[in-house]
Amino acid sequence: MSFLRNHGVLMFIYALATALFFTLLWKRGKAERIRFFLFVFFSLFLGGIALGWAMYPLPLR
Repeated sequence: MSFLRNHGVLMFIYALATALFFTLLWKRGKAERIRFFLFVFFSLFLGGIALGWAMYPLPLR
């Protein structure tokens, strides 16, 4: 279970679970669900990577 200590894997699992939950909660049609799932998943996953990359130089001591 050492892969669960990797931030990338945890972020992937979180984005997957959150996107699936909100997709099943809010959307009805199959095509609409797929499109919304992909939008939410990539927004969370790639947005988290981009935000982490942007914040990398911030702790200036």
